[in-house]
Amino acid sequence: MVTKEQVKGEEAMELFKLVKANNLLPGKLDDLVPLSFIGSAAVRYYRDVIGLMDQLGIAESQRKATLRDGQDAGELLLDIEERIGNLLPSVPEVRKMIGKTQKGIPIAQRKGGSGPDYPAGINEYRAHQARTIARHPEIVAKVKAQARENEDIPTKTAVLNAISYEKEKARRESAEKGKSETMSLATVEQATYLNALDRCISILPQKPPKYWSEGTLKEATIKARIIIKRLEVFNGEKS
Repeated sequence: MVTKEQVKGEEAMELFKLVKANNLLPGKLDDLVPLSFIGSAAVRYYRDVIGLMDQLGIAESQRKATLRDGQDAGELLLDIEERIGNLLPSVPEVRKMIGKTQKGIPIAQRKGGSGPDYPAGINEYRAHQARTIARHPEIVAKVKAQARENEDIPTKTAVLNAISYEKEKARRESAEKGKSETMSLATVEQATYLNALDRCISILPQKPPKYWSEGTLKEATIKARIIIKRLEVFNGEKS
C-alpha cells in the first residue's frame, strides 16, 4: 500500500531529477526555498528506498543506479542551501533592521519567527543553518566526496555536524597551543633564573671582607638581606 508520504517522496524525487537533468537551479530566494523543501523530501525518499533495497536484496546494479541518483539529489540540495545562505541578508544587516538581540541570544540562533524580507518558509534558525553552510564550502565539498566514497547520500545534517566538529577541533588545538606556549615561557623563566644564580655564585666571593667601614657595612648588609629574602623559598620559608 502506497502511503501519502511515499507519494510525496516520489513526486519530490521526480521533480528534483528534472531540475538536475535540465540544470534548472533558480537564482532567487523565493524560488530556491520551496525547491529546498522538495529536495529534502526527495533525499529522505532516496534514503528510505535504498534502505529497503538493502533489506530486500535488490540487484546491485539497480541499487547503485538509485544510489547515484540519491547522491546527485543530496549534492544538489546542498548547492541550494549554500546559495540560499549566500543570498540571505547577513547577520549584521538583520540586526540593523530588527534592533538589539533579545535576552542575550543572537537573532540568527533563535528558533522562532520570520526575519525581515525573508521568503515564506525561512525563519532565523533556518537562515542561520543556511548561512553556516554557505560559509564553509570546503566542508560541503568534503562531505560530498566522503558520501561518494562511502556509498552514502550527503545531507545538510552531515555538513552541519562536520562544521561543528571542525570548530571544536580548532578550539581544542588553540587551547593546546596556548598551553604549550605557557609551558615554553615557564621553561625560559627557569633557565633565566638558573643563569642568574650561576652569575651570583661566580661573582660573589665565598667570604666577605674582614674589615668594613660603618657606611659600607650598612650598605652591604641591606643588599645581603635582599638576596637572602629572595632565596627564602628554597629554605621552605614564606616571604
